[in-house]
Amino acid sequence: MSGGGGAAQANPWLVGLAVAVVLGAVSLIAFGFLSPDDNTASPTSTSSTTSATSTTGGEGSTTTDGEGSTTTDGSGTVTTTSLPDGGTPPITPVGEAIPIAQLRMTVDGIGDLALGDDGDEVLGRLAATFGDPTQDRGFVVGSGSFGECAGDTIRVVQWGPLGIVVKGEPADSQFVSYRIDLRYGGITSPTTDIQTQSGLRVSDNVGQMKDIYAGLSIEFVVDPDVGLVFELHDGLGGELLLWGPVESQDDDALVTGIYSPDSCGQF
Repeated sequence: MSGGGGAAQANPWLVGLAVAVVLGAVSLIAFGFLSPDDNTASPTSTSSTTSATSTTGGEGSTTTDGEGSTTTDGSGTVTTTSLPDGGTPPITPVGEAIPIAQLRMTVDGIGDLALGDDGDEVLGRLAATFGDPTQDRGFVVGSGSFGECAGDTIRVVQWGPLGIVVKGEPADSQFVSYRIDLRYGGITSPTTDIQTQSGLRVSDNVGQMKDIYAGLSIEFVVDPDVGLVFELHDGLGGELLLWGPVESQDDDALVTGIYSPDSCGQF
């Protein structure tokens, strides 16, 4: 019989069971400290931007593009109003390019493009001459800012500084007025070379205009929408032939625009 009193060997199964119980308790305690938000992935936010023109009024905001308008009010409600027949019908080129020298501005139109002519025909011939327009506003209800009667349905198409106004509706419109205005942009556009029948063009100065139209009456007035403008009349108090904005009445001031007479009441 041995005479030693050494410590008893621990049962390895009991030791393993004790470790498992401890680890389980620690896991439960750690889980309890986790916030519910810690287990939820944050959503990824994406946004898209559409190029458009935006105006804001007392009731909300309106964004317009070539296809129509989108209106939002304070509650976030969005409504879309389409313009007639899609707003911006395509312009199909018509015929051959017209030489710039033949596009002379007169009280009756531009060269062979006479006021009152079919709108699609006129736009098509200009597209054949200058390519795709730089801006097309589509058919909208006019406010009078392009010389139309307020409430008229018009379409304003621009090739650089040249703006062509047609009145009516898709497939049934007529050419009613034109404007060349350097403030429309595109000063390097070939349309800046279009002259009046007597040879005046935008960027000429007031002194040159006076020389060109020495036999006619030129008046300077302030237009509420355009600012200081010249008015070319056939004699004092006679028929308005052409008009447009000028920098000032000084001889070295630039003529920045040439317009046909307003179309309201004429078509």
